[in-house]
Amino acid sequence: MTAIRLAFRLGRWGLVGFAALGFFAATLQAVGFFQVAGHTAAERAAFGRSMTQLGTQFSILLPPPVRPDTVGGYVQFRAFGSLAFLVAIWALVSASGAARGDEERGVVEVMLASGLPRLRMLASRIAAFACACLLVALATSLGMEIGAVSGGEPVPLVAALQASVVLAALGLSCYALTLLVAQFTTARNAVAVAGSLLLALFLVNSLSRTFDWLLTWRWLSPFRYYELSRPLAPGGNFDVGATFVLIAASTIFAALAALAFERRDLGSPLLSLPARTRPVTYDASASPVWRIPIIRGLYEQRIGITVWAAGVAALAAVFVVLTKTLVQPLLAIPVLRLYFDTFVHGDVYSSFLGFLWFNVAQLLMAGFAIAQVARWSSDDTDGRLELNLSNPIARTNIVLERAIVLTVGALIIVAVSGVAVGLEALSQSINLDSTHLIEALMLLVPFTLVFAAVGAVIAARIPRAAVGLLGGFAFASYLITELGPLFKWPAWALDLSAFKLYGEPLTNGIDETGLAIMSLIVVVGFAASIVLMQRRDVGG
Repeated sequence: MTAIRLAFRLGRWGLVGFAALGFFAATLQAVGFFQVAGHTAAERAAFGRSMTQLGTQFSILLPPPVRPDTVGGYVQFRAFGSLAFLVAIWALVSASGAARGDEERGVVEVMLASGLPRLRMLASRIAAFACACLLVALATSLGMEIGAVSGGEPVPLVAALQASVVLAALGLSCYALTLLVAQFTTARNAVAVAGSLLLALFLVNSLSRTFDWLLTWRWLSPFRYYELSRPLAPGGNFDVGATFVLIAASTIFAALAALAFERRDLGSPLLSLPARTRPVTYDASASPVWRIPIIRGLYEQRIGITVWAAGVAALAAVFVVLTKTLVQPLLAIPVLRLYFDTFVHGDVYSSFLGFLWFNVAQLLMAGFAIAQVARWSSDDTDGRLELNLSNPIARTNIVLERAIVLTVGALIIVAVSGVAVGLEALSQSINLDSTHLIEALMLLVPFTLVFAAVGAVIAARIPRAAVGLLGGFAFASYLITELGPLFKWPAWALDLSAFKLYGEPLTNGIDETGLAIMSLIVVVGFAASIVLMQRRDVGG
C-alpha cells in the first residue's frame, strides 16, 4: 500500500486538475444544452437535426452525434468526445513521467534502493493511475448529472457510470501504451515519441471517417473502441466487447512494459543503436555549439523541432485536402450555398480552411508550448538547471534564452507548415490570400508564446505541477471560446482566452487588439518568471 500511496502523491496534481476540468466542462455543456436546444418538441427536433448535420460534416475530429436533441446525447458529443483526447494527453504526460521522468529525478533509484521490486513499483503506478482516471471520469459524469438535473432531465445513473468506465478504460490504455513506448526511448524523447504515436492513432481513427483507405487500420486505434460505446444518448449502447478490448490491451501493454523495465538499465532505453566506442572523458565538449546562447538550445532540440515541423506540415496538407472534400458537396446544395453567402465573407474555401485547419493548428502549437514547459520543469527537477547556473549563467538569461529558443522553434514549425498549406492549396485550386495566410501563420507565434509565458510563471514557482496546470489553463481557454458566446459572457471574459485573441486572420486579417493583449501577456509572463526564478531555490 505504501507504493500505491506514493504513486498517488506523485500524481495528485494531475488527478485534482483533470477532475476539476472534467467536472466543470461536463456541467457547463449540460447547462448550455438547455440554453440552445429549446424547450418544445419541435425546437428540440430542429436543434437535433442541425447538430447531426453539422457533426456529420465535421466528423474529422469527433464522431457524429447520436440523439443530440437530448442532454445525454449532446454531452456525449460535446463533452465526452473532446475529453477523450484530453485524458489521452494526461495519460501521455503521467506515463512518460512515471517511466522516464522519475528516473531523471532519482525517484526510481531511491525506491529500488529501499527494496521495492521493479514489477511492484510499476504495478503500483499503473494501479494508481487507473484509480485516478476512474475518479476523473466519475467527476465528469457527476458534473453532467448536476447540469442535467438543473434542467429537469437527469441522465440515467447506469448510463453515467458506463460512460465513466469507458473513458477510464481509454485513459488506462493510453497510459499503458506510453509506458511501453517509453522503455524504448530516452528520457528526453519519451513524450515526443509516445505523443506522436497517440496522435497518429487518433488521426487513423478520425480520418478514416473521411478516407476509406484508412478503414483497414482503424482497429489499431484505442479511440475506435472508445467511440463504439455511446451510453449517454437515449437508445445508445455500452459496448462491453470494445471496453474489454481496451482493458485487455492495457494489460498486455503494461505486461510488456514491465518485462522491458526488468531488462533495461536505469536511464537507458531497452534497445539502443550501436555507437562508436570512445574513451571516457570528463572534459567539456569542444564543439562551439554549446557555447553560443540560443544556438545550443536549438541544437539540443533539433530532432524534436524537426519532428514537430514535419508532423504539423503533414497535417496541414491533409486538412487542405479535407477542406476541398468537405466544401464541394456542401456547395452543390443550392440552399446551403445561399446560407453560406449570408455569413461567409470572401472565399468559402478560405473560411472553412481557417475554421478547420487553423483551429487545429492552435491546439498543436499550444501542445508545443506545453512540451517546452515540460522540458523547463524537468531541467529544474533533474539537476540540469543547477548545472547551467553553476557555469555560471544568470537566471535572467536562462529565462530569456528559453523564450527565444521557443520563439525560433515556433517560427520554424509555422513556416514549414505554411509552405505545406500554400503548396497543397495551389494543387487543390484553392485561392488563398497570401497576405492573410502569412498573417495567420505569424500570429501563431505570439499565440504559442502566451501559453509559454503562463507556463514559465508556473514552472518558476511550482515546476512539478507546471504541465498539469498549464494543460488545465489551455483547456479552460478553449472552453471559454466554446461556452462564452453560449452564455453571453461579456467581451472582457472572452478575451481571457488565447483562442479568442487569435481571431480569424485567414479571412479577417489580424485583430490588432487581440495581438496587443497577447503581446502584453507574453511580456508580463516572462518578466514575472524572471522575478520568481530569482526568489526560489532550485529544486524547491
